Amino acid sequence: MLKLGFIFAALLLSACQNQPPATNTLRIGLATAPISLDPRFATDAASYRIQELMHCSLVSLGEDFLPRPNLAKTWHQLDPYTWSFTLREDVFFHNGSKVIAHDVAATIYGILDPNVASPLKAGFAAVQSIDVKDNTHLTLHLNQADASLLTRLNIGILPASWAAQPHRAKATMGCGAYKLDDWNNTTLALSAATSQNHIQNIRIQTIKDPVTRVLKLVRGEIDFTQNDLPPHLLPWLKKQNGITITSQPSTTFSYLGLNLEDPILQNQQVRRALALSLDRDLLKKALFGDSPTLGESILTPKHWAATTLPTTSFDSKKAEQLLDLAGFPRDANGIRFSINYRTSTNPTRLRLVTAIADSWQKIGVDVSIESLEWGGFYARIKRGDFQVFSLSWVGITDPDIYRWILHSDMMPPKGSNRGHYSNKQVDVWLDEAATSADITARKKLYANIQQQMHDDVVYIPLWFDAVVAVNGPRLQGFIPRNDGSLLPLLSAHLQ
Repeated sequence: MLKLGFIFAALLLSACQNQPPATNTLRIGLATAPISLDPRFATDAASYRIQELMHCSLVSLGEDFLPRPNLAKTWHQLDPYTWSFTLREDVFFHNGSKVIAHDVAATIYGILDPNVASPLKAGFAAVQSIDVKDNTHLTLHLNQADASLLTRLNIGILPASWAAQPHRAKATMGCGAYKLDDWNNTTLALSAATSQNHIQNIRIQTIKDPVTRVLKLVRGEIDFTQNDLPPHLLPWLKKQNGITITSQPSTTFSYLGLNLEDPILQNQQVRRALALSLDRDLLKKALFGDSPTLGESILTPKHWAATTLPTTSFDSKKAEQLLDLAGFPRDANGIRFSINYRTSTNPTRLRLVTAIADSWQKIGVDVSIESLEWGGFYARIKRGDFQVFSLSWVGITDPDIYRWILHSDMMPPKGSNRGHYSNKQVDVWLDEAATSADITARKKLYANIQQQMHDDVVYIPLWFDAVVAVNGPRLQGFIPRNDGSLLPLLSAHLQ
């Protein structure tokens, strides 16, 4: 860290004097550029978070991920297959036209249109038809009950004239707080849609190199970045004058995936032993500092469907006892069995895998690490070709994720039950939770599902990554959200 400090000091001293920033313009630095600002296609993190500033949605989600009124001021479920919505009358697109029910219907139909080919299409498969009564009232008719429909309606609404058009990555017409002014290869410019915004202009720059982003923050060339700085740079950055770092647990959940049909890993005692042998607190501090928060479930603790689960505590002695009971004693060389651990070539992932392998070696488990380039690695994981792997679920908002990863009907290629988990009672709970309109009943069902998943050690849980927001002295009042949204900028200001 001392060497790192000398390097930064030298670079800072050699830097040219900066021009003062434009008045009331927030400058954001991101590691990766957005791919699309079209809400029908904005599925990567950078694209989604920027388009949120530009579009309004039928509903929005709170930090507990329950739907809140947005464009829709009220809604009612008339029966399991019918939802009615009443819209606000004071929302306008950036071209001045009023947002009406026909625009909402056209946006959903556009997502469902095979010619548009939106990646969101599968999420709206239950929508059979939409009746538009007038400018402020519409009714969605479903061909099957879908308790997660409201969560999926947190999508940007387009004017009807845009909604049936092909993908427009760099052009959009929204009804959100900001409108698009310009987008070139490295910079995206937004301006406030109304004079009521505290921050009138936003310039978003793509700065891939993390050291360069740090230097630009310290030199005052950018005002803000979020989730785009490696953990090892944060201790030095915390010591710099005028820099504020705030964080909270995110919705990104890191875990180890296990093949439950493997002759060794199909034994629940073996899976439990592997989990108990990991000192997760030591691992996360060594690799990431204090940022991650240990977790037991995919859902963040603030989620409405989350439940409290027993902590998977480090206990190597018990892990060895379980392996003995499972019929895997140490041989003459101290080895119980060997397993293959697949990972990508990402350096951070490789450091994590190496540390985990070292922990397992200590309880007599020989680990063969196989690192593959991302495409080849992920292709094998998706089709269930592995013994052990490590990945993260990113941005989970809907508890229906459990049906996708646990239901016996969702094994690859249909779903993401990659470990081939099968439990008839869990299937029943998942089916009931996917169709029930009673949120209290759904919460209880999801609590049962999470507890059973934990008991059966379907995954080995690691932690929730942190949302880390870093800003210079000009930006005041930004409080990060657990989903990494940039919407808190609407409550912040520049000085």
